[in-house]
Amino acid sequence: MKKNTLVIISIMVFFIALFALLSPFSPRVIDWKPSFNTKDKTPLGLFVLDSEIDSLLGNYVERSKVSFDDYFYDGIFEDSFHYDYCFLYINQEFKLSHKQTEKLCKFIEEGNSAFISAVYLPQILKDTLNIDLYSLGYQNPINAKYDSITLITTVGAQIKDSIVSNTAITGSNFLSFDTCNSTIFGSVRKGNSTKANFIKTKFGKGYFFIHLEPAVFSNYYLLQKDFHKYAEGALSYIPDYQNVIWSLDNQTSKVISDSPFRFILSQPALKWAWYLLTAGILTFVIFNIRRGQRVIHHQPFPLNTSVEFAKTIGNLYFQEGDIRNIMNKKILYLLEKIRSDYNLATDMLDEKFSNSLHLRSGRDIKTIERMILLINKHQKFDYNCTSDDLGRLNTAIENFYNLK
Repeated sequence: MKKNTLVIISIMVFFIALFALLSPFSPRVIDWKPSFNTKDKTPLGLFVLDSEIDSLLGNYVERSKVSFDDYFYDGIFEDSFHYDYCFLYINQEFKLSHKQTEKLCKFIEEGNSAFISAVYLPQILKDTLNIDLYSLGYQNPINAKYDSITLITTVGAQIKDSIVSNTAITGSNFLSFDTCNSTIFGSVRKGNSTKANFIKTKFGKGYFFIHLEPAVFSNYYLLQKDFHKYAEGALSYIPDYQNVIWSLDNQTSKVISDSPFRFILSQPALKWAWYLLTAGILTFVIFNIRRGQRVIHHQPFPLNTSVEFAKTIGNLYFQEGDIRNIMNKKILYLLEKIRSDYNLATDMLDEKFSNSLHLRSGRDIKTIERMILLINKHQKFDYNCTSDDLGRLNTAIENFYNLK
């Protein structure tokens, strides 16, 4: 064995042994920051909820990663598609502008609902619903010193589920609300004082569900004891006939990088392993810097089939960021297939066309209306197409053809 190789192996063994000796003594720091991010496995992330919400609710859940204005764009309320939906939002603070609040309220007025779990609400929304809150700021459990707080969900006067804890629970509650149009579904108990912190209030033809303790939907409470029953009980008030639009703007990898280096450096064990690997590679390069280039073996040219060619072209469009071109081609192919399969003209994609396609295909009318709505949005509105838009269009087309 060459001398250089022995030196490299000795250095690697030394660093591995040093890491093995020091690793058990390194303190494990728990990140209690309330991120409410679906990619975070920290105590106050939403990774578990994101994994289990489909089975937890039983409703169809659409995860919307675009901004509020991009989803509820101007003109959407003139379409007949948006009904029997529930807007879901879970975060420390619910931020809406005056115009955005008007859009949300119009969405609810038409018979939809909104489930909002947040400590802080925009003033315009509180004024619209005639509610007033006592919002308490989050305290890090490491430094917080207060007695346990009891959270309760109720059915009538009977307690349904409860949580007794002093971890990440703020104790926020309602100071006032419209008692004539509201129903109390939950309360918070501190000492001998019990106040409402979860209500349903009627607005037009729909309802607002306002919940003031978003931490109960975090990883910590969904995995701790049987506290998950409280979250299940709270979400069970969402009507089972309504599809759910879960707003995740700024709560996904859109703002938190999915880079492997970020994850590696956030985990102590992986971080040290990465440092050792880097040190080993650098050591190897230094000791073998004068080594000659090895022979590069001849590789046969890969055969190009039609499927591989299509994949290559598709990847090229995607890598170039030409999402709109991809969506245009998917729409052209879809309309051509509809003309061929059902002998329908596709020059006017209106309500009459949707009904005709429903009668000839036997597909669900809501599925067809959603697909036509997305096509019309793409063709009539000039906006920056994203991979989320492409995903929604692709899902709508697959749902129409019952592809699994």
